[in-house]
Amino acid sequence: MTSEQILKQLKEMGYKMTPQRRMLIEALLAAQADGLTADAIYQTVLAAYPDMGLDTVYRNLRLLTRLNVVAEVKRPGKLAQYSINQHAHSHSLTCLCCGMQMGLNHCPVKELETIAREEHGFVITNHRIELQGYCPECWAARQAKQGHC
Repeated sequence: MTSEQILKQLKEMGYKMTPQRRMLIEALLAAQADGLTADAIYQTVLAAYPDMGLDTVYRNLRLLTRLNVVAEVKRPGKLAQYSINQHAHSHSLTCLCCGMQMGLNHCPVKELETIAREEHGFVITNHRIELQGYCPECWAARQAKQGHC
């Protein structure tokens, strides 16, 4: 994955690629599979942005983790390690009437991944969620008893 691909992904989710975010992502990309601590990322980015605070690094890491762009690995007694999430998974809404599919940007499995790892030692590497129901137009038609599906 490249920083441009991540930029495109963030834009699609409605977020901007700030210079600080770009530097953070480039630091993670340079580390490749090796995870970096927030402090290591901060030290790398600090050279280019001496006015940036560690809280900015943590705030961006929380956002990028929530958006599933960055993977966070927490190990007991150690600092969390961050890396670019290379495991793509999808979450979608599928209309049972017209078949329209819409992707979800939020990952509802994050908490389950933590529970699986901490309580059961199970590492989830991929998942897919498909929620089925009705898009707004089809639901409105069903409610109006026009029953086009």
